[in-house]
Amino acid sequence: MINVNKLFRRLSIRTKLVIAFVLLGVVPVAVVGGSGAVFSFSLLNQTVLDGLREGVSLKAGEVQQFLETVRDDVMFLTRLPTLQTMVASGSAPSRAATDAVQQAFLAFSRSRKAYYQIRYLDERGREVARVDFDGERHYVVPAAGLQDKSDRYYFREAMRLPVGAVYVSPMDLNEEWGKVERPAKPVVRYAARVADPRGEARGIVIVNLYASKILSQVVSLGRERGTVFLVDSQGIYLADSRRMPPEASGFAAAGDSLHGDFAREITARLLSGTAGAVVEPGLRGRILAFAPIHPGPGRGPWVVAHAYSKAEVLSTIRSLQLLVAVLGAGVLVVAAVVGVAAARHFTRPIAALAKAAEAVAAGDFDRVIRVETNDELEDLSHQFNRMAGRLKEHERELLQARERAERLAREAGALSRIGTEISSLLSLPEILQLVVDKARELLGADVAILCLAEPGMGLRVGATSGAGEALRLGPGAPLDATDCGRAGALGCLCPVTHGGLLPTHVAAPLRTGEREVGDLCVGYRAPRVVDREQMDFLQGLANQAAIAIENARLHREVRDLARLEERDRIGRDLHDGVIQSIYATGLGLEECMRLAAEGSPEVKPRLEEAIEGLNTVIRDVRNYLVGLDPEELQDRDVAGALDGLVRGLALNSLLAADLSVEEGIDRLLTRDQVIHLFQICREALTNVIRHARASRVALSLGRDDGSVRLRVEDDGVGFEPDARPGAGRGLRNMSERARRLGGELSVTSAQGRGTRIALRIPRAPAS
Repeated sequence: MINVNKLFRRLSIRTKLVIAFVLLGVVPVAVVGGSGAVFSFSLLNQTVLDGLREGVSLKAGEVQQFLETVRDDVMFLTRLPTLQTMVASGSAPSRAATDAVQQAFLAFSRSRKAYYQIRYLDERGREVARVDFDGERHYVVPAAGLQDKSDRYYFREAMRLPVGAVYVSPMDLNEEWGKVERPAKPVVRYAARVADPRGEARGIVIVNLYASKILSQVVSLGRERGTVFLVDSQGIYLADSRRMPPEASGFAAAGDSLHGDFAREITARLLSGTAGAVVEPGLRGRILAFAPIHPGPGRGPWVVAHAYSKAEVLSTIRSLQLLVAVLGAGVLVVAAVVGVAAARHFTRPIAALAKAAEAVAAGDFDRVIRVETNDELEDLSHQFNRMAGRLKEHERELLQARERAERLAREAGALSRIGTEISSLLSLPEILQLVVDKARELLGADVAILCLAEPGMGLRVGATSGAGEALRLGPGAPLDATDCGRAGALGCLCPVTHGGLLPTHVAAPLRTGEREVGDLCVGYRAPRVVDREQMDFLQGLANQAAIAIENARLHREVRDLARLEERDRIGRDLHDGVIQSIYATGLGLEECMRLAAEGSPEVKPRLEEAIEGLNTVIRDVRNYLVGLDPEELQDRDVAGALDGLVRGLALNSLLAADLSVEEGIDRLLTRDQVIHLFQICREALTNVIRHARASRVALSLGRDDGSVRLRVEDDGVGFEPDARPGAGRGLRNMSERARRLGGELSVTSAQGRGTRIALRIPRAPAS
């Protein structure tokens, strides 16, 4: 048996050092490379998966936003004044009315390159107005080219929808004169009913959307790598980058579906209507990311998916393995060379080297070793001397770096102070002037200028600071592209020089997100070099300015929004309070007219009550203008206020009214809840008088399972809630008030069975 220890002792120092260096170099590389190869696959898998998921979600979002724009366009077309005028004229519109609608359609079509057809069909399915786009020109289809579409499925289904709803067809091929158009054109149709002034549906507006615009947009996601496909809610392929170019029809592979290409579990995930990602099992499987696209109401979602082969991931792993092998071989070679060199260098005057190293370690970088052996040791001595010299240089560089760090700290502190000062300002001119003044002061410049980019207007001078004779333009002046100076500029976009007075100038862009809103520029009278630290400081100041500019603009927008919200509050309160009171007073006056005609002695008291009602309205107007409580609630509890409301209702309308208020209910409500609750009751009772034709109404207020419950029920004619195209302002106001209270409002009604309004709101917290 070989004694390894004895054998190792017989080896020369040089050989031992070579072996040690080789082991120290190769072993870590082998360990790191092996462990890296083990974890690389899962890491790359996850990286690819995240990238695919983000790309698919972005593409689905783009298509979804585009389809929502189409739905909005269809509703806009139904409300065109020319179309409404033609519909109101009757079933036989004039030629002038039809021409006006066609010209309106033509103008709209020219702004939408994705729309193949825009049509109006009357209630019998005949085309009345039609505009086509053949890819090059937009034109009105003459009367001879108009067709009868009453037998088409999309006409029948669109006519079944209520006015205000949008119909979305499946994606299919366009037909003309009963035959599929050639070349084939895949389309998706969006349609909505058009009503006359009486609310009766007179036809539909329908837009044929080029489906190829959607298909090519989706398929383009997989042009570089992987496979992209689009399927409908049944899993049928609409587009597939493996089978067709992006511009081809999505029905070239008709009948193909996900069920033939993927396992049942994966197909179920893809068609679940949610976004996500799945990984097929096995090394030859695929990585898929998917997201839904909702074309419109009543139509199941489409699914866009991006598949990436695991083989491509494995190819990256193989490249990594090859890189690790090459790196290991390189390390082996380098370790061997270094080991040999070290053995040669450290076999002679080690003591001298140690002493010199000790001196250097103590900070004596002037120590010099003199070895004259004409071999590697002499080179070693020279290297040691050079090392000492480099350490001395490094010491000097460290001192310089320390000074630079202190300077950067001062600049950072200055930026922080400037940021604090800027953040306290909301006036845009003040912000701009402060920025240019600070830029000129802290950078030692002669001139500073800030230019702002205004949409549709180019660059304009926002503020200036410094030598006026060197500035070509003043604040607010527009900037032409030819004004840009170039000498000594690093990305300069705005002019500051005049007649060569400022030969050196630099600029930094002002950015908010990805959008550039301007530039901050400084100039110097004498040529100079602007270092990177100064440029970084200028950019930091520009960033502070961009944030401050954006904050000033946002403050202005918030202020404008607050004005709009206050206007809406006053309008809502006037509707819920004052208008309802005026209406009730009007009913009382009508009753006075009837009594006066009969010669009844009750006319005078009724007129006095009407006058008192008008005085109450005046007081309510004053209160609402300053956001105060309705007059009925002044110094009264909720039971008393509701009792007065019901008695006034019964008096003015001859309607029998029952009121039930649970004792102690005021303790369960805040003052704000009482106000909103009172206004909801008033609106509900007013609707009974206006619309219900009821003989009796019952109002009850009580507690129920930790909440407060309100019910208003009448025995009137009722209505069909599902048949109403939309709610009036009264119902919208009641719903909005319920939402503000954190409650739920429900309306139950049927023809001939009366109406019930139920409100449930949370109790006020115990004080």
